Amino acid sequence: MKVVYVGSYNTNDIMTGPEKVSRRVFEEYSKTDETIFIHYFQDGRKYSYFKKLFGYEETDSVNGSKVLKLGVFRMIYTLFRLQPELIHVLCFNRFVIFLYLLKIFTRVKMYYTMNGIIRHENKYYNKESVFTVLKNIVVENVLIYFSEKVFYLSEFSKSILRIYYNPDNSKLIKAINGLDACFINQDSSALSEKELNSVVFIGNIDQKEKGFDFLLQTLLMCERKIKLYIIDSSDKVSRFPGFPNIEINFVDKMLPEQMVNFLKNKSIIAAPGEYDTFNISVLEAASCGLYPVLTNQTGVSEIIGDYFPASVFDCKDKVLLMKALERILGEPSKYCVYKELDRLSWNNAVKNYYVRHYE
Repeated sequence: MKVVYVGSYNTNDIMTGPEKVSRRVFEEYSKTDETIFIHYFQDGRKYSYFKKLFGYEETDSVNGSKVLKLGVFRMIYTLFRLQPELIHVLCFNRFVIFLYLLKIFTRVKMYYTMNGIIRHENKYYNKESVFTVLKNIVVENVLIYFSEKVFYLSEFSKSILRIYYNPDNSKLIKAINGLDACFINQDSSALSEKELNSVVFIGNIDQKEKGFDFLLQTLLMCERKIKLYIIDSSDKVSRFPGFPNIEINFVDKMLPEQMVNFLKNKSIIAAPGEYDTFNISVLEAASCGLYPVLTNQTGVSEIIGDYFPASVFDCKDKVLLMKALERILGEPSKYCVYKELDRLSWNNAVKNYYVRHYE
């Protein structure tokens, strides 16, 4: 077997960004060659030590390639038996550090897709213990320095990486995330009628780096009445008092096809964060005809203008954000959907940014 994938795998189609990258890369590669995907009994409160060491479950199968949930020892045994040429770690997980021990005994190559820089993200979270933070740093060092290739998702993420690490530049390879078929194959005529003054925010409002509080404060400065749709857990709605000019609507996360139907009559997708290596949801919303308003510290801002009209503003500048929102909301949308979105398909993303580096 040439390639084995490792990472986080969710059989549900409502996925986080790293889970979506993991599944889509595996699915696309499995169309052309046999492979397997390995994930782990991650939840310590749910699984016993026996499961975490020796467990075995077959959780999915895609194009004849299996998805296996394995304990650490079973994982190492399976990889020794399969003797892959390459193990591609598709997202950060601490358990993968054990797989790098295989480099001592075999000629296997290790590749890593860097969805985020954990040392940088630590500054936004206060819940992790010092011991957990140290474990994360050790694992990330191994992933960065002992992988033959490290795929990064934007020049912004590469610049953040350079703050904390100094890997050989020759091992760094730029990749991009793709779009699901339901976002690409849309009838553009169905995107013309927009709900006036509607703004969408997608993400966890409690993650400081996503910039929700900054967005809310800016919207309160606007003179017009605005409908703000937040795609996050709807049980958070009770935390907000009434606002004179903002109607807040919480919407639970949904399947991709449902997301298309929900988004296509909204006006703006806002991504006001100060750190996001590559926000897939912005591309997805833009493909549904929403106008992207985002900061220059979100990786997707580097390519968004190649496909859609967009407004990119300096991070933390409320006045620039307010002016962008007022300008776009003041003009009824006639935003055109880019006609060559197949360039952003997962098939092209995997073929052009990953598989061509497997040789």
